[in-house]
Amino acid sequence: MTPVPQRSARERLPELVEAAIQVFGRSGFRAAQMADIAREMGVSEAALYRYVDGKEGLFGLVVRHALFLEDLPEGELPLASPPLQDTVVQLRELLTPAAIPPSLGQALARDRVSDPRAELEGIVRELFSLMALTGPAMDMIERSAREMPELAQLFRVDLRRPLLTALTSYLERRADSGQLRRTPHPEAAARLVIETIAWFSRHRMSDPDGAAIPAAAAEQTVVDALLHMLEARS
Repeated sequence: MTPVPQRSARERLPELVEAAIQVFGRSGFRAAQMADIAREMGVSEAALYRYVDGKEGLFGLVVRHALFLEDLPEGELPLASPPLQDTVVQLRELLTPAAIPPSLGQALARDRVSDPRAELEGIVRELFSLMALTGPAMDMIERSAREMPELAQLFRVDLRRPLLTALTSYLERRADSGQLRRTPHPEAAARLVIETIAWFSRHRMSDPDGAAIPAAAAEQTVVDALLHMLEARS
């Protein structure tokens, strides 16, 4: 029998990234241990240091990769570990300009629209797609934010707050023009929209029952529910 050739550390780097995404997403940066990541990958803890020289560098690598901000690096292994603060600064610079999705930004630039239902559906679907796509990275950031002020600032203030403000303004303006239903509290309604989309696009995957819901069904259910809630009543 011909022996199976052993793969190099470079070839196994994607496996390390996937293992780290899972562990950081469950535990956050502080609680996650290199031993946990090694166990998830199926190697010894000592073997991880063939890939990276520390946990900070690994977190930065995997969160940027999970956000599609960069490909896996081509440099020699082990990869250097920049300070976590450098990663946070880079994420803030790259993510803050994209905190408001294009469809919502375009809606805010219009006073009225000929088809408010289609406009709202486009905003909901784009938010769903974005949250589903960036879910693994946002799980890592959100879990880590519980114990790390710099990540809490990034997640709750730099990213979530502008989205909440923009969506609140959109709901208020469309209600003022009679194109969407006026809700008792626009900011509460905006938060309900965001949290509903977040659960069905991202958080359902950590719930055994929720994970059984197909992605297309989850998205369509969210669209139907939110449009029914917000459409103007004749």
